[in-house]
Amino acid sequence: MTSKRASLGAALVLCLLAAVGCQRAGKGPTEPSGAAARLPWLRTEGARIVNEEGSQVVLRGVNRSGLEYDRVRGNGISEEEIDYICRVWCARIVRIPFNQEWVLNDPSYVERLDQVVRWIKKNGAYVILDLQWQNTTVKIPSIPDSNAIRMWRMLAQRYRDEPAVLYDIHNETHDIDFASWRRRAIEIIEAIQSVHPRALILVSGMNWASDMRPWAQNPLPHANVVYSVHMYPWVGGPSVWESNFGQFADRFPIFCGELGGGDQDVDWGRELIRYLNAKQIGWCAWSWVDQPYLTLPEDRRTPTPFGQLVFTYLRRYAQLDSSRNRIFDLRIGPVTTTTATITWRTDWEADSRVLYGTATGYTDSVVALALLKSHLVKLSGLRPATLYHFRAASVDEFGLRAESRDTTFQTSGSNL
Repeated sequence: MTSKRASLGAALVLCLLAAVGCQRAGKGPTEPSGAAARLPWLRTEGARIVNEEGSQVVLRGVNRSGLEYDRVRGNGISEEEIDYICRVWCARIVRIPFNQEWVLNDPSYVERLDQVVRWIKKNGAYVILDLQWQNTTVKIPSIPDSNAIRMWRMLAQRYRDEPAVLYDIHNETHDIDFASWRRRAIEIIEAIQSVHPRALILVSGMNWASDMRPWAQNPLPHANVVYSVHMYPWVGGPSVWESNFGQFADRFPIFCGELGGGDQDVDWGRELIRYLNAKQIGWCAWSWVDQPYLTLPEDRRTPTPFGQLVFTYLRRYAQLDSSRNRIFDLRIGPVTTTTATITWRTDWEADSRVLYGTATGYTDSVVALALLKSHLVKLSGLRPATLYHFRAASVDEFGLRAESRDTTFQTSGSNL
């Protein structure tokens, strides 16, 4: 149990950090504002989540539960608390579990969701609307019932012009066959996309969202779908992570919608967060106000030991994002009939990667793992007289990725 002295010390540290704020790229500390700048739309591109410019986005934040079981108060959710989560803890995304029955039957409850979305968006963070409970009796069903199709269409219509809102169509799938979940997921996705084609949609893995292997074997055909996994100590460690979702991170977009643990699980949590960061998988820690706690129940400004771990990593990545590594001085040449040399520089040490192909799908890649500031990659085995597209990329020791825009070159010679 956390001692009173330790709690007071942690609270003092957080009060000091509140004065510093979270750094955003190209800006100073995040300041209160009545109308924050519009967030960019997000979409999937291959295995990545990217913004409108095609740059990869890795979002990290927390779950703020409460509205799934407390219709009016949301277990004390407030604008001040959301400001604190985003400005002091530096959450770039906040996952909001909700109750399906109340969305369908209580207009004032939907207005409450609107209010929470505004609070989060004001702080420059994204929102995941998470269908956590069907109602206060069923709570988390095996899969959503047919009413969820209508509900998700309604919410997608409501937020269709809001790029900050993402859609987690079912919290955790359990105790049902994959074919049934796949059919229902398709019904919900198509209902959302019928009114909101740009929606970024999260789809739960099997076995309480711990296993995405069935999706890897039979993926969804829809655009802008991200597969969501939940990881807790009782699920397992590194071998389970790699088997259940990590091995697919270079093929499919993946997000860890929940991760959490108790006071005794800090080492496990540190290893998981490092693993997710190495795979460029975003995450939301569970939960600000529910077990396993990120903050003390008697004082939501003081983190638990696991919460302190999450807080430290969120702050660290916010600081790194504020001075994010850049690719610059990108050059092509020499280019021959079958080879091309690509060079570039980065602000600090990172590896060297080139994704290339005859179209922007980039069917091939070369990776050099040495961490350098000056990068050189030679492509070989190219076809003569052929136009190639490529992106240069570099990933640093923290797993943060810098990437160039699509660029082209043409090999010399004749293709006859």
